[in-house]
Amino acid sequence: MKKIFIILLSLLIVSACEDDNAAKKEFEAFTGPIMEVDSVTILYSDSAVVRVKVNAPKQMEFENGDKEFPNTIFIEFFEPDGTLSSTLEAKTAYYTKETNTYKAEGDVEVIGYLEPQKMNSEELYWAPEKEEIYTEKFVRIETEDQISTGTGLTAKQDFSSYRILNPSGTIYLEEQNSNEPDNRNIEDINAEDSSSVNPVKQKPKPNLKKNNIE
Repeated sequence: MKKIFIILLSLLIVSACEDDNAAKKEFEAFTGPIMEVDSVTILYSDSAVVRVKVNAPKQMEFENGDKEFPNTIFIEFFEPDGTLSSTLEAKTAYYTKETNTYKAEGDVEVIGYLEPQKMNSEELYWAPEKEEIYTEKFVRIETEDQISTGTGLTAKQDFSSYRILNPSGTIYLEEQNSNEPDNRNIEDINAEDSSSVNPVKQKPKPNLKKNNIE
């Protein structure tokens, strides 16, 4: 009888341990997103003026305040007068609340409009408080007359100025040869001459064509 009691007691202890382990697994801390939002827009303003607009088709928010943008992200940066100064686009992005930084990954492209130029990389960080973007990865920057490449970059978020930390080379784009024959007909030339009175100088726009980073 005593042996039967000991066996039953052992079985009860084993069963209790299994139930306890199952309960622990059931109540383990959830590490996934606590909220998902479709078609999200985040605004950063200064003195009631919108300076940054973050657009994404999907946002996942975690319990610690971090955010993930798995299906592309598009960020617009504005001057105090509302002028669009630059844009940032990437396949995915992550926001870390502790450091207040965004990490953009995959076909990252920054287009500057104050100084027409375009940058491509595979990874880029944006620090909202410092109003800076930076990376340690390979970068390619194209302006109207040259293409510069290198590793590592720091720049203002409006991309009005930047510094490549480890430059690797610069290619100067050739301008059209002024000695080439003019194939326009006389009507086109006369039309251009007549419209050249008090010409309006237009701000050049950067080439918006995507570039793949090797």
